[in-house]
Amino acid sequence: MQGEPVARNEFSGTAHTVIQAHTIYGGIHFNDGRRPVTGLQLAGQLLLAGCSVAAGASLFALRARDDGDASALPGLMLGPAAMALATVGVWLAVRAILRHRRSRVLWGDLSGPELNAAADRLASAVREQSGREERLRRLQDPAPIPVRWDTAAQDLIDHRENITGGGPVALGGRFEEIADVLDRVPSGRLVVLGPAGTGKSVLMVRLALDRLERRAPGERIPVILPLATWRPQAQPDLWEWAAELLGTRYASVATGTASARDIARELLRTGRLLPILDGFDELPAAVRPQALRTLNGTLDRAAQIVLTSREGEYRDAAGEARLLTGAAAVSVRPLTRADLTAYLSRTAAPSPRADSSWRQVLDPRTTDPARAARARVLGEALATPLMASLARKAYSDTGRDPAELLDPSRFPGPAAIEAHLLDQFVPATYDASLAAASPGRHWDAEDARRWLTFLARHARTLGTPEVTWWSLPRALPWPVRHAAVIAAMAMGLVALAPTGYSRPVEGPLGIGSPPLLAVAVLFGVIAVIDDAVGTPQPRALTTRGRIPLLLRRTAAVVPIAVFVVMAATAGDPRSSLYAVAPLVLLVGGAVWQDTADHALARSPRALLRSDRRTVLALPGTRAFTDPRHACAVALCLLSPLALFLSQQITTNYPPGVTPPAHSEELVTGGDWLLACLTGAAALLLYGFAFSAWGKFAIARLWLAATGRLPWHLMEFLEDACQRGALRQSGGVLSFRHRTLQDRLAPPRPGPPTSTPKPDAPSPWQVIVPALSPIVLCLMLPGLIITLNTPDDERYRSVPEACELLDQHLAARAIPRPEATTREPFSNGESRCYWSTDGEMMPRVDLVVTIGRAEAGQSAVQEAVMVFRSADTISGEHARGRRSMLGLGQEAVWWRWDGGGQVLVRQDNIVLNMDMHGPAADTRLPAFAEEVLHRALTKARRSS
Repeated sequence: MQGEPVARNEFSGTAHTVIQAHTIYGGIHFNDGRRPVTGLQLAGQLLLAGCSVAAGASLFALRARDDGDASALPGLMLGPAAMALATVGVWLAVRAILRHRRSRVLWGDLSGPELNAAADRLASAVREQSGREERLRRLQDPAPIPVRWDTAAQDLIDHRENITGGGPVALGGRFEEIADVLDRVPSGRLVVLGPAGTGKSVLMVRLALDRLERRAPGERIPVILPLATWRPQAQPDLWEWAAELLGTRYASVATGTASARDIARELLRTGRLLPILDGFDELPAAVRPQALRTLNGTLDRAAQIVLTSREGEYRDAAGEARLLTGAAAVSVRPLTRADLTAYLSRTAAPSPRADSSWRQVLDPRTTDPARAARARVLGEALATPLMASLARKAYSDTGRDPAELLDPSRFPGPAAIEAHLLDQFVPATYDASLAAASPGRHWDAEDARRWLTFLARHARTLGTPEVTWWSLPRALPWPVRHAAVIAAMAMGLVALAPTGYSRPVEGPLGIGSPPLLAVAVLFGVIAVIDDAVGTPQPRALTTRGRIPLLLRRTAAVVPIAVFVVMAATAGDPRSSLYAVAPLVLLVGGAVWQDTADHALARSPRALLRSDRRTVLALPGTRAFTDPRHACAVALCLLSPLALFLSQQITTNYPPGVTPPAHSEELVTGGDWLLACLTGAAALLLYGFAFSAWGKFAIARLWLAATGRLPWHLMEFLEDACQRGALRQSGGVLSFRHRTLQDRLAPPRPGPPTSTPKPDAPSPWQVIVPALSPIVLCLMLPGLIITLNTPDDERYRSVPEACELLDQHLAARAIPRPEATTREPFSNGESRCYWSTDGEMMPRVDLVVTIGRAEAGQSAVQEAVMVFRSADTISGEHARGRRSMLGLGQEAVWWRWDGGGQVLVRQDNIVLNMDMHGPAADTRLPAFAEEVLHRALTKARRSS
């Protein structure tokens, strides 16, 4: 019985203290190699975090004392380094505390009342789900099919001493006695055997409901685990898979410090659950022996379990491994003709004709041996609950006469009758004569069969009996499936257009960083590949336990973001606040959503609405629920950030430098409008693309256009549940009869495998999760420099001074010119001096300077400062300064005795021309204009 202690207690040696527990729970061993986080380890991690924060505070104090000298590299990096150390310390402290609290869950440090409260929440969810399943299976309408069973063959039952301690136990029973039979087994372990369609899964639903109805607080909770969904290649550990499945289906048991999976794991480990493993025969043949070894090796002596399987598959697996230790076994009996007559007569419409039709077909009062033989054949065909329910659907619910099943020409044997009932299921379910009685939209039987066939094949391809709307995108071609992600990536590239992302920037140590375009494309491709690896689950808005998760996620994001921005702004806290605040809001908003509870959902439509509501209520935050997606989506924020930094740098001139009066604005209102609108659109599109609702919307359009599913898909699925083709379990659908699914989508024949496939994940599942952080670390220096460099380098290069002022042009200013100085570009400056016969006078000089955009420095600002410096020096020796309108963006003309000087600036190019000789003051302006025209004509502009 549940709650009883172990039958015998034996001690050997010396026992100083013996405690007899009232109830001994049998748990499950999880041998995953993890160790608990001790208090000493927590103290060490907190000490390390404190040292990091203290080091950051010391650097802040040092920077404040030196007044942040940004002229040298150490002064430039003090602020970002201090912020990085402080934020990393905070992150380490939060991470250590949360890991310690989670360790209490994983290692049984939670108190009994805490686990019992989680178990009670799980019991309520399982009770609600099982009750819905009972109603959808029509187990109570008008009465359950009279399933009976007997004790299985002796070679399928473990030693009596392992089961009962030596005494006999009566195992026979009928449908409503399944819970009593399990209670009569002292070991609490039972194997239910029977052919396909004999009602094993229905019995497990009844068992779960009966155990929950009589459950006292603290007793085990029955949970049905369909083994058909276990994939040993992806999840070798059976019980880790069980914990993950329970955490997905019953997400409501999660707490603020532990996920639903962790809670389910602890409930399994402490024996507070009764696992009901349904469908052992649906595992691959090569995996079944290993599954039995896992069960026998991980169950404690007092642990209870129920297993269902076909008899042959269980016998073969036990031959290679061992029977389930301590388990009794029962075998489901076929239905008799008397059982069928009583049940099917009650399901027909209450009329004398209907009642007598089934009785005359199954129990004919005739001396005709041929008719009696046909009745026996029909009884053999309907001997399973599955066939009996199909007969009810095809004849009792439609009013058709079942006498046609006795026609020997159409149905020579039981197999023909079974195939006929399976084939007649869909036409009978969608019979046009039932349209008046069926509310809502009417569906054509041929269309319904085609759509159900597609769903069956899709579920077969995924290797699961479940039909879920969020898995439908897996049936789409690759380009269509990822159309929204690709569109979001393209929108993100458009958002980066105003930043001039195509220019390469010189990186640290002389290494050239890639253009921002390459960074954006690379992270976008990573997002597309990562999107192809997994299937997003529906999510729901939640507020429970969000604060610790908010601290954990923001503590992981803020250090990187603050370091990047402060390094790009030379430690400007205000700029960091402006830049990091949107990212923190997006990452913080992502924590107020969680995976929706499939079991507690009212319907698949309710799950769809919940996911859509989450996407619309927290726009743009869905992608930040996964750090791999977040790397690509965060690039959408780079465009406004780069514009903000460029505007800050190009408008703030050093003290004493007068900005040009008529300078062109680098960041225009159109740039801001384009960057903000397209960046916001890209964020929203990424959130839509990475959501289950977004992918389903694309799948719905494509599948409806190709005719594989109807346009009104949700309405069709709900109607199929009402008609009995599908059954609903929370937010998950499945075919009501597995044999019907096999009939619509027969399994593909293939050679049997003697050994299971290696339990290795896909290469994409290994490479892609690690690719984003590696690429981010490699590109971080170049990304900082790119953000910190304004895109105002309008001219990339300009010809050398002697190429602009060649000998032919110099001859127009002075006679017999000879070059006395030829200097190519060095540090952005080139010189060329011409004089007559190499003498000092007369002569003409040209100095060409091109401003370069470097980290934290504007190319136009550099040209302006060169222009201002030359103008100031000329004012000390010359006279008659005059501004020259119409020549470049700004120009001045200085005159002195026997010569003059012209300074011209156009964007980031500065021309400084001196002329000494007769008539220099009259020739110089026109001469300088021609040289400037040559320079701008031959200069290479930025794209």
